[in-house]
Amino acid sequence: MKKIFDLVNKHQMLPFVMTIFVYFAELYLYLLDYISSFFFCNILALLVLFWPLFLLAIRKTQISKYIFLLSFIASLFLLVYEFPLISTDGSRYFVSSYVSPEELIKNSGIYILAVRSTEILLAEDLDGQDFRNLNNQLLIFDIEPASNFHRYAGKTTAIFKLVGINMEYDYFQQMSVNVKSYLNTSNPNIDEFLSRNNSGGNSAGLALVLSSLIEQGKFKNDIPIGVTGAISKSGKAIEIGLTKEKILSANKIGLSYIILPIGNLAEANDVVKSLKLPIKVIGVRNVDEAIEQINELNKDPE
Repeated sequence: MKKIFDLVNKHQMLPFVMTIFVYFAELYLYLLDYISSFFFCNILALLVLFWPLFLLAIRKTQISKYIFLLSFIASLFLLVYEFPLISTDGSRYFVSSYVSPEELIKNSGIYILAVRSTEILLAEDLDGQDFRNLNNQLLIFDIEPASNFHRYAGKTTAIFKLVGINMEYDYFQQMSVNVKSYLNTSNPNIDEFLSRNNSGGNSAGLALVLSSLIEQGKFKNDIPIGVTGAISKSGKAIEIGLTKEKILSANKIGLSYIILPIGNLAEANDVVKSLKLPIKVIGVRNVDEAIEQINELNKDPE
């Protein structure tokens, strides 16, 4: 014990450094799904108990006490901050389901590929088959339990909202800004789509721009084409998620072509090949490349 006291007396910041090290080591393991939130918070609780006991043990020594008090306060703060994680264990799921591709502007041939992504919170673990049976009116693609990373992000966002700080990024709103900025003109159909309630994500951006340009007479398209992909204000195609599900949606209504960002092309080709789907996927870097590819398809459709 004397050696421990001597070490602490020599390196006075050691207790605080240990506290921070234990916390970040735990956080790292938690975010990688190696430990549960219950284990995470219990270790923090042990630190909260440990430092007062250590203070009691050194009360008659010449060792400085303030660093142990600081370590206790830090441990208590971290425990309170992370404690809400316990309520998220094994109860949060993401359900992806089918949404019929939409030709927003009639006779444009451009079909928006979308997937409904729903987050559900339950008091107990979800039985996937029972959930499918109860929701047999939906074509459910996948049911994924939330990772610790998603739980942590949700907890952090909720805490910051309590103090008036909104950390959620509105992808749908950003898509609206980018689409309107690129088109630099209004379109009633596009405006109606961008004003819909309960819409999210940004993967319709490329399809919205192409549909509008066709209606403006910038180019023509006579082939049904599924389109997915976000865009920047300059028209760059930005990769999106749920690629497999969007390909399955296109296949369900018999679309033979899909245009998507080049960043999603490899994954899309793997999906088409593994499922042996009669679909040709085309990767593009920007709106101009998408127009070139559509023009080529209209010249010589396979």
